[in-house]
Amino acid sequence: MGKAKTAQGEKKTMPLISVIMGVHNSDSDMLLSAVRSVLSQSVSDIELIICDDGSENDIEKMLDGIKDSRVKLIFFKENKGLAAALNACIDVASGKYIARQDDDDISLPGRFEKQTEYLENHGDTYFIGTDCELYSQGEGVYGERIMPKTVDKRSFLFNSPFIHGSMMFRREVFDKERYRTLGKNRKYEDYDLFMRLCADGFKSANLPEKLYRFHYDKSTRRVSFSMRCDEFKVRTEGFKRLGLMPVGFLYALKPILLGFIPRKAMIKLKEKTTGV
Repeated sequence: MGKAKTAQGEKKTMPLISVIMGVHNSDSDMLLSAVRSVLSQSVSDIELIICDDGSENDIEKMLDGIKDSRVKLIFFKENKGLAAALNACIDVASGKYIARQDDDDISLPGRFEKQTEYLENHGDTYFIGTDCELYSQGEGVYGERIMPKTVDKRSFLFNSPFIHGSMMFRREVFDKERYRTLGKNRKYEDYDLFMRLCADGFKSANLPEKLYRFHYDKSTRRVSFSMRCDEFKVRTEGFKRLGLMPVGFLYALKPILLGFIPRKAMIKLKEKTTGV
């Protein structure tokens, strides 16, 4: 891990892709796997910017073994949340494209190459995601999540049509302050961002390939009632922007209503409807 140095008078070469990652109290093995999956991509013209969001464990020490000048580490003294960490990464990013990567997920081979190729060939598309594999530390890869290939306003009604960690954006998307403004809700910042972009006419897509491995542990993942209320607020505001009301209000209630279903029944329902 290090920083690239530029000789005096030498023009600094900008990377093709800036990969941004927010970390907080990360698991060492997962973090290293995530970082290595980025650095081993077929597209090597990248920078990986990691924001340590006030972690209690020593993230810098975890990364000591990564001897790669493409990795840049920045720090928050206190935890500010993922959206703030990603904004800090964007502030120092210099790539033509900005890609997301979560600290417990894996970018599969060819991800960046195929996403940049699509964006280069489709000038009217501003951000793009992929399908993904689902894995947990206990089970390994146990399922998949297939996303809609074309996205329109109605795609947001039931769930977010994107996997946040798999996304790649054109840099100019984040040149506008409104797409980097932190709302009161920090948990569903991705859902909120995607709806803002769609409402403003930014075209998007998902590649029909599993190019990302998403860490999703069914046994430990729980959603508190306050988080369900937060999602309801994000959905309500987003659906208003998208012109989906009043029908959208019924879909906005989804997280609240699901909170009344017993956990075991919820798991079985999800297995029947999604296969995972």
